[in-house]
Amino acid sequence: MKKIDPHLRRVLKEFSRSYLLKRESVFAGIDFEKLRSELSEMKDDALRKSQEYGALFEARASRGGAKVYRASDSAAANRLVYEILEKRGAEFLVKSKSMVSEETALNEFLTQRGIIVRETDLGEWIVQLAGEPPTHMVMPAIHLTRRDVANIFSRRLGKNVPEDIPALVEIARNELRQEIFRAGAGLTGANALIAENGSIMLVTNEGNGRLVSAIPPVHIVLASIEKVLPTTKDALLLLEVLPRNATGQTITSYVSFIAPSRHKDLHIILLDNHRSEILADPAFREILRCIKCSACLNVCPVYQAVGGKKYAHIYMGGIGTLLTAWIHGLKESRDLVDFCLGCHRCEAFCATKIRIADLVIALRERIRRELGGPSWKRLAFDGVLAHPNIVQTLFSSARLSRPLLGRKEGFARKLPPPLRKYDRFRSLPSPAPESLSQQIKKKSAHEKAWKKRPKVVLFGGCLVEHFYPEVGLDAWRVLAKLGYEAVTAEAVCCGFPAANSGFRSAAAKTFRKLAAGLEDAEVVLTLCPTCTTMLTHLGPDLLGTVKAQRLARKVLPFSRFLLEKEKSKLRELLSSRPSPKPVTYHDSCHHKYVLRAAGESRQLIELALGERIREMEAADSCCGFAGSFSVSHPEVSEPLLEDKLQSIRSSGAQIVALDCPGCLMQIRGGSKRSGDKVEVKHTAQILAECLQVKS
Repeated sequence: MKKIDPHLRRVLKEFSRSYLLKRESVFAGIDFEKLRSELSEMKDDALRKSQEYGALFEARASRGGAKVYRASDSAAANRLVYEILEKRGAEFLVKSKSMVSEETALNEFLTQRGIIVRETDLGEWIVQLAGEPPTHMVMPAIHLTRRDVANIFSRRLGKNVPEDIPALVEIARNELRQEIFRAGAGLTGANALIAENGSIMLVTNEGNGRLVSAIPPVHIVLASIEKVLPTTKDALLLLEVLPRNATGQTITSYVSFIAPSRHKDLHIILLDNHRSEILADPAFREILRCIKCSACLNVCPVYQAVGGKKYAHIYMGGIGTLLTAWIHGLKESRDLVDFCLGCHRCEAFCATKIRIADLVIALRERIRRELGGPSWKRLAFDGVLAHPNIVQTLFSSARLSRPLLGRKEGFARKLPPPLRKYDRFRSLPSPAPESLSQQIKKKSAHEKAWKKRPKVVLFGGCLVEHFYPEVGLDAWRVLAKLGYEAVTAEAVCCGFPAANSGFRSAAAKTFRKLAAGLEDAEVVLTLCPTCTTMLTHLGPDLLGTVKAQRLARKVLPFSRFLLEKEKSKLRELLSSRPSPKPVTYHDSCHHKYVLRAAGESRQLIELALGERIREMEAADSCCGFAGSFSVSHPEVSEPLLEDKLQSIRSSGAQIVALDCPGCLMQIRGGSKRSGDKVEVKHTAQILAECLQVKS
């Protein structure tokens, strides 16, 4: 990918910041989790009975005077629209709010057959005049400045247009109104098709949707089959969530319920376009719950960096990638699927609780299986990571080469071209002189009295094991102070890198070896949220065994275990602490959005410090590491890291606390490369310092 557009990035970041504030305000006093659970259940019921409700809608709409058609695919839908226009002698079509027509490439189809097509929603009209694709599903022209719009209008009118927003709006209103009144037909989408009475719900922030549906003599509705809902009550439930989650509004400016009438020439086209195949797939069916609110785009770190032109085929972002795979084919989604960070932030905001990040992983697996994948990844996951002996040999060799890599503060020297792009924005660490397992084995040999202590297994993951053993040692010391004997798990990869990349069999093979080694453990304490996610979520799903599920129940993040089991003792031990430096906290993605443990880490740190954490802005935004993402997309990883570093600087903190070794590598490396003096530490390290057990 080429370097990202800095202007677009600023606009999308500012929009996201504003959106989050407005959204928080309109959901104040409302139980969002309860509301979206109700909406999700309603949508699931509608999808399970989609044939029944679709037939009922068709019957009720037809009885009211509408003509209802079924279109199996894009070609059939476009052909139906053209035939309706041809029979009515309509040579000019105006459109409003129809994402499905983008899916079918209707404009191009009709234009090739002599039909003039005009978008009437302001943003859609602007990008149509500019000859560009939209960059957002709800606000398609968000990337354009007032100067850009003035230039577009100047070309349209053949005269200079001032860069004045009221003047631009007035020009657009006058131009669009004239075209709506002279059109032979209008086409809209639908936010809901109501089975019980055959009516259509249309939600817009401009009056053009209502005008397009009412003024031209012919009204065509082009909507996909999952838009059918059982009742008006169900449509109102959707309406309660949609504007709040989409734009931070209590309700949009225009909500129209359009009932079929003998006095209006109304045509409704129900498009399938592979949705029946999605409905038949139990793993992916839930993507049809999507109500196109775009909340997932508004909070997606990658989307905020690159926009909807690059992170899209027709539909955008993570949910768009999933829809693209089914509607336009696996090949069209092949590049998009690797844009997803897997941060799970989108899922926390999704109006219908779609597991977008998990489904993207499942899609990667399907793509790798059906289209193949990079041979080097298959070799790495199946031929190397799945074999602990090979991994240990590689790291032993790497430790011998430390003098060549550079030892200062454990960071490597700058990489040479063409590898330079991978550490241009951060210093990368050299392997530690000794692994965590080696060091703890030596220390434990001298602790004979520990045999009478309760035993826990400490699992740090690959980064702690080989690059940051000091994190594991500090956790070991804290546990010793609290009266536990901590032993390390066998140094085996958890399998997440393979699973995340879509290599399911390699991931299962790797995870199975780790699970076998942990089978007899009473408690497994983890220092890496990504590994914890594998141990408690992805791994058990991969194996599908009772033993794997049993293991998942034994696994706890380090901070959660201490708060649940040793809070009182910690409070007693922390009665006298060293004077702390100001600390801020970075929410690691899996720690917050999958494990929901970031709040517990904050409690633990504040208990240790005896004072409040200094919250940074956007503490939960991704730092850009995301495993191999920072290698495959360094041009995106770099600005995400810079945003995080700027938030840290603005907080005024001298220490950044976090719980993910990957984030530790990214943020510490970025701080070093930028010359920042901030210290970056794992929660276990801060606790060890406050308990004064750090050597």
